[in-house]
Amino acid sequence: MRNAGLYVFACEVGGVHPALIEAMAAQKPVLYLDTPENRETAADAGIDFRADRADLAAAITRLLRDASLRQELGRKAGERAARIFGWEETTQKYESLFSELLGQNGKPTRAMGNP
Repeated sequence: MRNAGLYVFACEVGGVHPALIEAMAAQKPVLYLDTPENRETAADAGIDFRADRADLAAAITRLLRDASLRQELGRKAGERAARIFGWEETTQKYESLFSELLGQNGKPTRAMGNP
């Protein structure tokens, strides 16, 4: 990953994928298959492409020809990965969820598990 000039993520199943987040955290410009999950993960820190070879080739060519765009997207990707998926943010989200589930008195505030 360290020597990669860009990262192509063509997975269309599986929700938010750690490989895409890892590439972003490594400050690589990412090209991602246009799915709702990938758009939510990368947003404007990458370039989406449709599931056809011509669109992917055009996106790769665009990035290879534009060093400033590669640099900008890499920077945005790193910032987004840290802001959205960093340990501090993730920990805060889990702590909020656990607090909500346990409530003020340490007992569950809503049904959990099987009905």
